[in-house]
Amino acid sequence: MMIRILVILLLSLCVVTSGSAGTLDRVRQAGVLRCGVASSGLGLSTMDESGVWRGFFPDMCRAVAVATLGKAEAVAFVEVGAENRFAVLRDLAVDVVMDATTWTQERERGQGVAFPVVYLFDGQALMVHRSLKIATLAQAGAASVCVVDGTMAASSLESWISRNGARLVVKRARSTEGALGAFFNHHCDLYSGHRLALHGQRAQNAPNAGDYLILPDVIAREPLAPMVRSDDPGWEGVVRWTVLALLVAEEKGVTSANAAAQKSIGDAETRRLLGSSPGFGQDLGLDNDWALRVIGKIGNYGEIFEQNLGRRSGLRIERGANALWNAGGLLYAPPLGG
Repeated sequence: MMIRILVILLLSLCVVTSGSAGTLDRVRQAGVLRCGVASSGLGLSTMDESGVWRGFFPDMCRAVAVATLGKAEAVAFVEVGAENRFAVLRDLAVDVVMDATTWTQERERGQGVAFPVVYLFDGQALMVHRSLKIATLAQAGAASVCVVDGTMAASSLESWISRNGARLVVKRARSTEGALGAFFNHHCDLYSGHRLALHGQRAQNAPNAGDYLILPDVIAREPLAPMVRSDDPGWEGVVRWTVLALLVAEEKGVTSANAAAQKSIGDAETRRLLGSSPGFGQDLGLDNDWALRVIGKIGNYGEIFEQNLGRRSGLRIERGANALWNAGGLLYAPPLGG
């Protein structure tokens, strides 16, 4: 009995020590970033036939790995879902979650997590069978809607129905796969989720993508953000500035092709971004060239978006709110200088 108690105490001590150490230190000691991703659909996050995770969110994982470890391949992808994405983070099973999680005050306050920065501005929308001849949500009447339980989509849909006195019938499923399967098999008339995800899910999962229409209605705002534990502000800063560096790079015209050259010929902020100014990475616990590596190996924000979701992808989704501030969008980073 005494030996068993000692073993339990030792294991507990190991967990406490691991949890109290900084996440950046743990990542470096392990030589790998554990990144939680969900199967969100083509363009956002999906595993290809060879078992490699592809999409906007996996590329954000790779960006953080390059910033901290120097290698895009230094990522251990951990598949998460709506039912466990907060728990795996709190339980130290992953270092960061990169998926379509909506940043809310309630989640930040009650789940022990932090949202470093918005990386996609999205909205909740609905997809419908074209055969039903529904062109807008106002024409849906008492149609049934499939939605994933335990998500913002479910609660926002219920709120919208209550506010508008709509007659929609909500059908909840335990997983994205379950909800989409029910929808495509005609067990419900509509499916509701993040608008960006609907494009990829239609392209990837529909028997015939042309048979399904994404309605123009947007019923809730959905600012999507990476998720880290709330007890490590240093690591939160690393994730935040990795995303922001991608935005600065796009604004400055720094791409994966020209990043090395821009280090010496760009303006003062560009040179700082790319490591010409001493101490750029010091406050983050990184070296000066961390952003140069990220942009050179992964690309700037625009390159990542266009390759996975935009004009260079099969989805061809317009940037919209996810364009830079000087191109009609909502995205911009704070200045780098002091």
